[in-house]
Amino acid sequence: MNIAAAIDSFLRHLRVERALSPHTVAAYRRDLEKLSGYLKATRQQDMPLEKLDKPLLQGFLVRLAGEGLKAATQARCVACLKSFGKFVALQTGLRNPAQALRFPRRAQQLPAVAGEDLLESALKPMESENPFLEVRDRLCLELFYGSGVRLAELTGLQWGDFSRSRDSMNVLGKGNKARRAPVTKSARAVLEEYRAACAGRGFAARGPLLVGMRGKPLGMRAVQKAVTARLRALGRMGKASPHVLRHSFATHLLDHGADLLAVKEMLGHASLSTTQKYTHVSVKRLKETMAKAHPRG
Repeated sequence: MNIAAAIDSFLRHLRVERALSPHTVAAYRRDLEKLSGYLKATRQQDMPLEKLDKPLLQGFLVRLAGEGLKAATQARCVACLKSFGKFVALQTGLRNPAQALRFPRRAQQLPAVAGEDLLESALKPMESENPFLEVRDRLCLELFYGSGVRLAELTGLQWGDFSRSRDSMNVLGKGNKARRAPVTKSARAVLEEYRAACAGRGFAARGPLLVGMRGKPLGMRAVQKAVTARLRALGRMGKASPHVLRHSFATHLLDHGADLLAVKEMLGHASLSTTQKYTHVSVKRLKETMAKAHPRG
């Protein structure tokens, strides 16, 4: 087996057997395409799989670093190479050539969080020439901020995923891991508005939850644009993506005394360490409040 065939087999393994999200598979594909390009540029594209070793992979990573890629992107590439190397080792009986690769140091970046006042304004009805789009976009914000779902999780929702009382919903997360996510009282009210708006256009409340003007399922790009436009219209200057609302969901819960383990479960994180980054945001915000409000701050 040559390297190109091994890459194709590995990507198929990620997609079919490990059931990773399409975004993860696409990111790994891009990383491995970069590796293939490096091998071609160094005239090693036809080398047998047995020749793939740590020095070669280190040379590839040095090239990536020289291209100015962010540490986070380099780290993902290292993770990809380690996973690919492990797959190759299992398939061939060879030693994992990427096992000893080191991850680059990453400066810790705190998640971007929107203010509670801004989000409260964003969730209020706005004047619009198209009431159907207005209530649909407002529902997106309610579910991102009120339930902490990811973009792919939201666009994958079906009407049948909601409980009978509509106070919770089934969410299919990363790696096809299912969880129950809460639905807030305000989100339930907007959901009823949206259901009525769908009925007014002749759309039945079954199948995909989010649809366009013609009743077709809504894509992730359309949801991203709608969320960004609504937050920008209210003066949001920093990041204004759906993930900012997910970050805000977790941070505001912790700000108001929620249990870290409960937040972890609601977010669908596999590891508590992933959720702990939001505690740093809460502490930072607490210090800023202290500095502004305390007479000796």
